[in-house]
Amino acid sequence: MEQNKIRTYLFYAVGEIALVMIGILLALQVNNWNEDRIRKASEQDILKNLKSELIVNKEELQVIQKKHQRDTDAGMYFLSLFNTDVSNIPVSKLDSTLLFIESIWTFEPNDGYMKSLIGSGKIDLIQNVELKSLLASFDGKVIDATQEMDIIVALVGDRLWPAIDGKISSSNRVQFFEDYLDFPVGSYTSDYSWFFKNRSMEDLISNITSWKSGMVAEEEALIEIIDRMIYLIDNNLEN
Repeated sequence: MEQNKIRTYLFYAVGEIALVMIGILLALQVNNWNEDRIRKASEQDILKNLKSELIVNKEELQVIQKKHQRDTDAGMYFLSLFNTDVSNIPVSKLDSTLLFIESIWTFEPNDGYMKSLIGSGKIDLIQNVELKSLLASFDGKVIDATQEMDIIVALVGDRLWPAIDGKISSSNRVQFFEDYLDFPVGSYTSDYSWFFKNRSMEDLISNITSWKSGMVAEEEALIEIIDRMIYLIDNNLEN
């Protein structure tokens, strides 16, 4: 009789322990499920914000790239005119073309959200390894695509402008910018006969044009990277 009581007690004790263990396991499972749901929701928010920022960057970069391509085409046109008779070409056309060549356009990325993700460590919430890698290296890719601009700025500001002052009218060139439509006409007409016979001018235009052409290629590579990042985000966004 006493043994039966002990057996019954042990049976209930084991049962209670089993129920407690099951309860703990269920609670842990529910907790893990909640944490996973919260993590996925956070990742989805991050991906949406990243996509918005990347789209803005792509649109702005494409605008800059088109300007650099236009400037490159202008430079190639100018290079074809050296040691030729330019007297029949309207001076206004040459002024406007030179304005494109000497223009400085820089891409300033909107990457505040990306940098905040990296700085806060929230980038680890992103599960896609390739996307995380592209995000981590994005700043370096932007530098690769824009670092040539410092050279162009030096060529234009330190060499081209001082060389053409007093010979090629600055006032008549800047009038082709929308912001300077009301700018007064220059007191003299640009001397392109001198310009296109000058070897130093030919070398300067060649250098500026080649560097801008290189920027177009670098910007295209950066656009492809942004497109890849957007593609990866779309594949990981839940409908």
